[in-house]
Amino acid sequence: SLAPKPDVKAEEKKSEASDDYEKYGELINDENIEIDDENNMAIDKNGTLVKYVGTTESIVIPEKVKVVGKYAFRGNETVKKIVMSDSIHIVEKFAFCHCFNLEEIVFSKNLESIGENAFLKCLRLKEINLPESVKKVGKGAFGRCNSVESVVLPAYLQRISDLMFFSCKKLRRIVISGSVEAIGNAAFSECYSLKKIVISNSVATIGESAFSWCRSLTAVDIPSTVKSIGNWAFYGCQNLMDLKISMNTKDIKEDAFSGCESLYNINIIEFENEAIPIDEIRKGHKQTIRILKQINRKKAERYAREHGFSTLFI
Repeated sequence: SLAPKPDVKAEEKKSEASDDYEKYGELINDENIEIDDENNMAIDKNGTLVKYVGTTESIVIPEKVKVVGKYAFRGNETVKKIVMSDSIHIVEKFAFCHCFNLEEIVFSKNLESIGENAFLKCLRLKEINLPESVKKVGKGAFGRCNSVESVVLPAYLQRISDLMFFSCKKLRRIVISGSVEAIGNAAFSECYSLKKIVISNSVATIGESAFSWCRSLTAVDIPSTVKSIGNWAFYGCQNLMDLKISMNTKDIKEDAFSGCESLYNINIIEFENEAIPIDEIRKGHKQTIRILKQINRKKAERYAREHGFSTLFI
């Protein structure tokens, strides 16, 4: 008797199903998920990119995607460039975290929200050019992006979130635009190359450790709209020499400028007007900047005497 011929097509299908399972796991059995083999993506019926499984260096996320889902690209080691279609409105948390070789992102022009830690530790990313449409960026979104040199913030962002650019060690300059009301805790902490910051007069609060260890910072102008500066906000800014601040900034936490060993010039904005009438400098106006460092007491007393300051040694 003749042996039955092997069903080659059935074997191929079985092999493909096995490969798909290896790539997409249980997602292939979810009826709400469409497997897009051409783009190596699993996309749900609402347009959320759930998982990317490809190995190409340059990826264009297709128009049918509205949301890049959480963890979708996490840990991808091959992608170098990502282009988002303008259909995308949301990037969820951890979506691109640990994409260690990612160098370039072209954001959707309609992007509104970026989730927490979305681009955490994208170590080779050089530029962050956020479109004007972005209203919200989550905690730690670009933390530890060690190669980022320039950042363009969107025009209508109201808050720089906690840890947003934490340890972006090559970031040299930041302009905080006229819609930002708060700079979050440790937002720019450990940005060792940050030399220039422009804080707009929309900012009301500077959070704890916001600019701590920004050791290239030499001068800071804090606008009169800032009502409070948190603990350790400028801690360890060893080369900060010039500070311009207002009498309206009443709530300066004791350790806000601790470890600013070079702080030398402190200018009160209101006193820059040479024609200021004496009745505007009323008794009771007090501004305390506490700097924690070893000092030469005799030198300090002499400097205070010459400049009409009162001293208090604790």
